[in-house]
Parts: sequence; structure tokens; C-alpha cells
Amino acid sequence: MGHRAAGRGDVVCITNVDAFELFVGCHFPLGLDAAAEDAVDRVAGVRLFGDAKVARRGRWEGVFIRSTKPGTELVSNEGQRLPVAELTALGGGTAIALGGARRWSCRGVVAIIENAEAFWQHDQLLTDVDLAVFSYGRLSERVLAWVASNDMGHCEILHWGDYDPVGCLEYLRLRERCGQRVRMHLPNCVSALLPLYGKADLIRNQVGALATLRRHNADKTVATLLRLFDEHRKGMEQEALLIEGIGAATARTGVTMAPHGDATLQGGAGAFVEGSS
Repeated sequence: MGHRAAGRGDVVCITNVDAFELFVGCHFPLGLDAAAEDAVDRVAGVRLFGDAKVARRGRWEGVFIRSTKPGTELVSNEGQRLPVAELTALGGGTAIALGGARRWSCRGVVAIIENAEAFWQHDQLLTDVDLAVFSYGRLSERVLAWVASNDMGHCEILHWGDYDPVGCLEYLRLRERCGQRVRMHLPNCVSALLPLYGKADLIRNQVGALATLRRHNADKTVATLLRLFDEHRKGMEQEALLIEGIGAATARTGVTMAPHGDATLQGGAGAFVEGSS
């Protein structure tokens, strides 16, 4: 193929029709009339472009959830009840599919947990949490929309992720969508564990995220972690709190202000910082 300028654009000249037809056949099974926005899900991506990943997301998204609180359940807008605690006792957890007309709601404290090891053992530490949701790292827009929806508006949201700049930005992302009902799991022991079990790469490899985070230091939770990052030049993966259960905490403990204005934690190792923007 060649091209030449034509006004504000270019004209593409086909010099080998057979090669061009082969190219179109490989990349556009139904021809050239399809546009990227026509790929509304992964199936349409394959049908139109021979590539499922052309679609930004699938029509459905599965979400792992679990609960060890007896009687915990999700209720749909159609009246169905999903016995989450019962299914967790039976098989370790369960899942819901987001994407259709059915909407799920619950009440109580909902923990958004970044990593698999922490999610499957959440009850070792987060004893007051009613429902744990696995975020697979960064929370997807679809799951975030569910958590921020009116259906989930009666829930407190507890964010438990890695103690690094990206994890803090995820906490702030939740705060932006869900407001004051979002808190971070930040027990006192983090300040002792971070210099011992922290990783310098979690700061070195997240310089851009750290710079963004500094613009949000009015949030007391963020300010507390920024001080730890600057002091030790390390971040810490959330699994460190699973070592001998030293991160055990209660989800409803508040925050007090020290005389010098810093955020301090109530209740020893069993405390949570409540953010303030």
C-alpha cells in the first residue's frame, strides 16, 4: 500500500489487491464496515475483528464474594436471596455476575480486598466485616459502579489493599465515588511491619503514583502513609498483616487527632484510620 496527501488527510492507494484482501480477511471477518464501538462485548469483538480484546469489557463480569458472618446474604431487586454466609461455610465463597438487569444489595460493612491470599483469609483479620469482595487488584469500573450504587448505599466500605502509592490511589478512587462511608484498613502494626517486611520497589516503581498521591495529603489516611513512605522509602504488600494474625482489627473503630494534628489510631492493633478529605 501507498498513500498521498489529499487536503487535510491522506488517500490510501492499494498496490496489491490480493495482499489487501488477505489482510482484510485476517483482521475483519465481516468486512471493513465495522467500527470499534460496534464491539459491545468480547463475542462481538471476535465476530467483527477476529479479536476478543477489541472490546474493553465483556457483557458480564464475575465477582468473588464471601462472608463468615452467619445469616449474611445478598438480595436482588427481583426478591431473590443469595445466602453468602451459608455458601462460604460450604465452599469457601461464592460469586455473582454483574452485567444484566439484576441488581444486588446488602447491608453492613463491605471490604474491598486487593489480593487473593488476603481475600480468602479475610476473616482472620476483619472480624466485623459482613461481606468481602475480591477486587483482582485494581477495582473494575463495573464493580466500582455496583459498590457506589444506591443498592449498596447503606453499606460502609472498607478498603484493604497493599500499602503503597497505587493502593492508596485505589482507596481515594473509592472515596471519590462512595464518599465518607469509605475507610482504609490501617492498623497500628503497619508502622512496625513496613520497615521489616516492606519493599523498596513498591516506591521506586510507583514514582508517578506517589507524586499524584502527594496532592491528596489533606486526607488523614493518605498523610499517615505518606509519612511512612518518606521515612522508610518502602511500601508493603497487604499479606504482611496475615503473619501470625498481627493485623487483626475491628471494622468500626474510629480515629482521633493527636495534639499536633496527626491522625492516631484508637484501640491498639485493632484500629482503622477513617479518611478525611
